[in-house]
Amino acid sequence: MNEQFMAAAGPVIDARRGALIDSSSSLTITDAQGLVLSRCVEDSKLTRRLDHHDVLPGFSFAETAVGTNSAGMILETGQASMVVGPEHFFEESLQLTCSGAPIYHPTSKRLIGTLNLTCRFEDTSPIMLSWVREVAADIERALAVVSNRREQLLFEAFLADNRDSRHGVVCLDEHTIISNAAASRLIGSADQPILWEHAAEAISGGQTDRSLQLDLANGSTVSVTVVPVQDGSDAVGAVLRVKAPSKRTTEQGSQERIPTIPGLVGRSAEWQRVCQSALRPSAMSLLIVGEEGTGKFSVATGALGRDVVVIDALDPESMDRAAWVAQVHDTISSTEKPVVLRHLDAVEPTWQRSAIAALTLARSRGIRVAATMTDSQSVGVSTPLVEWFDTTVTIPRLSDRADDLPLLLDALSARHNRTGRQIRWMADAIQALGRVDWDRNVSSLDALVRELIVSKRHEYIGAQELPTDIRVRAARRQLLGLEQAEAMAIMNALRDTGGNKRLAADKLGIARSTLYRKVRAFGIDLSAAHY
Repeated sequence: MNEQFMAAAGPVIDARRGALIDSSSSLTITDAQGLVLSRCVEDSKLTRRLDHHDVLPGFSFAETAVGTNSAGMILETGQASMVVGPEHFFEESLQLTCSGAPIYHPTSKRLIGTLNLTCRFEDTSPIMLSWVREVAADIERALAVVSNRREQLLFEAFLADNRDSRHGVVCLDEHTIISNAAASRLIGSADQPILWEHAAEAISGGQTDRSLQLDLANGSTVSVTVVPVQDGSDAVGAVLRVKAPSKRTTEQGSQERIPTIPGLVGRSAEWQRVCQSALRPSAMSLLIVGEEGTGKFSVATGALGRDVVVIDALDPESMDRAAWVAQVHDTISSTEKPVVLRHLDAVEPTWQRSAIAALTLARSRGIRVAATMTDSQSVGVSTPLVEWFDTTVTIPRLSDRADDLPLLLDALSARHNRTGRQIRWMADAIQALGRVDWDRNVSSLDALVRELIVSKRHEYIGAQELPTDIRVRAARRQLLGLEQAEAMAIMNALRDTGGNKRLAADKLGIARSTLYRKVRAFGIDLSAAHY
């Protein structure tokens, strides 16, 4: 994306060199993460000053890296800004004035970078902001021309390859996807980011001469051949020839296909294992084990049916264990419905044999029973209560179900979306969420989706729309020991102050510069769209 960005911006900047000479100013372009991509300056004194301040390609000007500056403010707010001399955070920048404007992609309308005009403080002019906005608009128009050319090339490549409509053809880049009817029947919205990642990887690795086997969201496997779409020597996209499995293979696959639990989604190997164990016909009793929020109760009701009798060992009325055992016995004696026992790990060891006596009646009456517990170790894996169950199903953590994340996001979005508008999760958001270690697994993800859809009302959700604390937790570097405690304190302070870094530093009792230093040391970029 940066190559396309700079190809469009270069001629626009070159046309402004005369104005930079006359005004002793510089123009700097950053990407969406605040990294400087290019700098144009014609004044030798200003050049030395900017070099001293590390205004150079490859350096970051995100707000977390250098404090208040025009580029960082734009990335935080999405609006043009002007930072005059003393308004800068670092003392070395007090003698400079910066005006900046955002640059949005003409097709996706996403913030892809910033344009910044820098001059000496004594040369500050009120027209700087309007001038830099005008130049940024010229760059966006140039990007539109480049984008239109790319889209035209993609469309021509698609038409050239779509002569036989019986076979699936997809033509795409990171922003655009064109497909024929045969491909549309196979490929869903959750597959599009994965298709582009595989296509880009195949092109960069020179692996376009062989077929790739890809697993789609619907559980099917397709064969994909990647053909680059060239603009001269540059690959601007790819044509994917998608071949569905043969009828014979499909019939074999349908016979071997693992059934799915009603109302739940997933395609990962871990989830298929759960479905296979939970839906085994011979399993009259299921012990479902997993961390908090992994969906144990949903698996239980999905496997046994929604019309079940639920008895929760944590209900206040059940805290008297004699009364709880009696309730289990009476329920199994009087009902024909399946029974779900929640929080079985709350049953003390002294009451386990009494519980087994009540449950044994279910087996003699043919009543299916499922029980949930957070950790089988809490009652001991060899205890009679655990061993009473025919099948133990362990639900994986959300971080172990990365392949299921697109499907989960779509399903949770549909649950909370009451407007009828289509919610699309962008690839960078999915990648960021896949790096988060969720405290309460699917329950935490569900809370995040509800917040973004109900409160924020986003239709296209990229990494920049994710809450600050989620983006912090998606940082690449693994934090250990005291680092993790410090990072959590910073995240909590940022959450409590709505992302205001000055107030967060005050809340923590540290200087804002210390907060920035800690954030950088932990590998966190609060303004980045993805890491």
